[in-house]
Amino acid sequence: MIGSVLAVFCFEWKRSFTWPRMMWWLVLMCFPIFIMGLVRYNALNAISASDRSQEAFLTGWLVLCAWLLFALIPMLVAMLGTLLWTTPAISAELERKSWIYLAVRPHGSLSVVIGKYLTAVTWVFPPAILGLTIAVLLAGLSTWTEVGRVWWTMLRLVLLSVPAYGAIYLLIGVLLPRRAMTFAVAYTLIFELVISFVPAVINKLTVQYRLRSLLVEWCELSLIGPNGRPLSTSLTVIGTEPAWQHVLILMAMSIGLVGLSVVVLKSREFSSSAESET
Repeated sequence: MIGSVLAVFCFEWKRSFTWPRMMWWLVLMCFPIFIMGLVRYNALNAISASDRSQEAFLTGWLVLCAWLLFALIPMLVAMLGTLLWTTPAISAELERKSWIYLAVRPHGSLSVVIGKYLTAVTWVFPPAILGLTIAVLLAGLSTWTEVGRVWWTMLRLVLLSVPAYGAIYLLIGVLLPRRAMTFAVAYTLIFELVISFVPAVINKLTVQYRLRSLLVEWCELSLIGPNGRPLSTSLTVIGTEPAWQHVLILMAMSIGLVGLSVVVLKSREFSSSAESET
């Protein structure tokens, strides 16, 4: 079983070294760098040198950079990269009509799904981490302590978000292989970008809720309003749970959803001819 998974993993990695996929790899890495450089350039042009040295500006700039990097890397790069890789894990084999040959081999279907999941996770990590490192250095934070804190926070969020999103999109691809990309995009827009900001219990089921809470705690971002009181609206979309609880839930979510994908895969039968006709 382990040997088969490693074989699929190595094969998928070798197949990823094509010009279209490498171009996507570069786009995922360079996009956060470009946006951060553009934001910094506009900020330096719009604000005088005396204002940029003020403590209020430095604090606000730290908060802005932290949220911007969060939106660009643990959100955008992690979601887009895993969506493109893990969602078509089954549908791609059905379209190539190779699924029947994989399914009849001992542990063949499981090896393909798990191997592709591991490939997706390890494929997204490098552009996310490289883009993060360059973007943090380009942000122009006031001290190296802030640079290190923001970088270390974002790195941990990437390590948690990529497996979690990969597991979600893998399950969608196993449940709905014929319309996997459509449902994956719909899930992302509805749950991760809308429901995660709804001040209700349902937002705790999203990955974004957990990541935002960890960002605020690890980056030491303030939730105190101008009147000196906590922002109630922020607390409803961020929460007050300890960091270890969010980390544990994200790790359990990644493992549990991959396990659920395996269970669903073992209980279903896919037909290449049926998929091609519909």
